Amino acid sequence: MKKYFLSVFSLVLLLAACSTDGDDNNEANDASSLVGTWAMTDVRFDDDPNNTSLNLADEIVDALVMENCFLVNFTFNADGTASADNKVNYLEVNAGPNGLDVPCPTQSDIESTLWSLNGNQLTFINDNQEEETITIQLDGNTLIIAGEDIDANNYTGAEVVFTKQ
Repeated sequence: MKKYFLSVFSLVLLLAACSTDGDDNNEANDASSLVGTWAMTDVRFDDDPNNTSLNLADEIVDALVMENCFLVNFTFNADGTASADNKVNYLEVNAGPNGLDVPCPTQSDIESTLWSLNGNQLTFINDNQEEETITIQLDGNTLIIAGEDIDANNYTGAEVVFTKQ
């Protein structure tokens, strides 16, 4: 499952850690603040003109968000279930004289899993039925996942931003 959830972002990248004082109510609030649907709205990274894949990913995400099209949506339910709606595999990028033409994909892949949140540690079940944990930043309606958690070979130093819908 980690491979699916995180490789969803092989074209794009990805939460300010919620502090916890060890109080059970605080942990419950952390988990409840993640409940809802989150849409990928931005790719952040240090500008590097030599990193064409990150620059292209950012340009594609920006163009689609302007059309109210979100390549990836995560829905976290209060009962500990979650789903990912991923359009990345159906993305068509066309370069023309006026720049990129990126129509919003009409098809998507949907995957389900179980999840839990303890502070800034998001745990879910992968394809091998094993627990996987990543560190997220969660600040109000903004969720950020580090590029290293997506693809350490290609996206180190980047982050993908999701906005609660």
